[in-house]
Amino acid sequence: MYDPEMVQPMRDEMTRAGFKELRTAKDVDALVAQKDSTTLIFINSVCGCAAGIARPALLESLKNEILPQTLTTAFAGNDVEAVDRARELFVGYAPSSPCMAVFRDGKLVHIVERHHIEGQTMETLAKVLTSAYDKYCGEQIDESVEIYDPLAKLEITVEEAKQQISKNSELTVLDLRAPSEAEQGKIEGALMVDEKLGQEIVSSWPRDREIIVYCQHGQRSLTTTQFLKTQGFQNVYTLKGGFEAWQNS
Repeated sequence: MYDPEMVQPMRDEMTRAGFKELRTAKDVDALVAQKDSTTLIFINSVCGCAAGIARPALLESLKNEILPQTLTTAFAGNDVEAVDRARELFVGYAPSSPCMAVFRDGKLVHIVERHHIEGQTMETLAKVLTSAYDKYCGEQIDESVEIYDPLAKLEITVEEAKQQISKNSELTVLDLRAPSEAEQGKIEGALMVDEKLGQEIVSSWPRDREIIVYCQHGQRSLTTTQFLKTQGFQNVYTLKGGFEAWQNS
């Protein structure tokens, strides 16, 4: 458990903005039992790289005209019972913190996971949240609203990747998987990334080099792609679904 005094300022940042704290499983159950309502559950975290963006983005999103009726928060690593119960309700999603989940009439309708948060600006993440509010938190669900997805510009499908690889002999494919994963096979010509190659890429590769990054399922490569973007690489993409999607295509 994190030092309560250390995390208190991070708690205060949200409660000052009107977020109600969830401390127990009963708190969570009572919340989702409410019908005819919309709710945001924010799983707060000490993580500087993600929570440091998530909290200000949440505060910025509260300027939106349409908002969830109830704003709630629980702190990962401290409100253990509440967080565990909330994660049981995030069906189909792996535990992550920070994250934000929108509920309507007691049902999960949208979730922003940690890997959606990492690498984003406060403004971009606020736009993701407000688009979810606009879609799900009005009087009725507005199917005309499209959830803003900044990751869509970073991902490339297997079909698109195959086309790019066949067209561009200068394109580089990076394999982030562990040796045990690579035993299943690999994309022909891909470079296995180790610490030495990783340092070389960041220090000396041209920033206009076209790169496709993949891992086993697509999450690690997405994080790496976001990092390379912050380092100035202009044409880097993550393989959507990872090698598993490539293998099954």
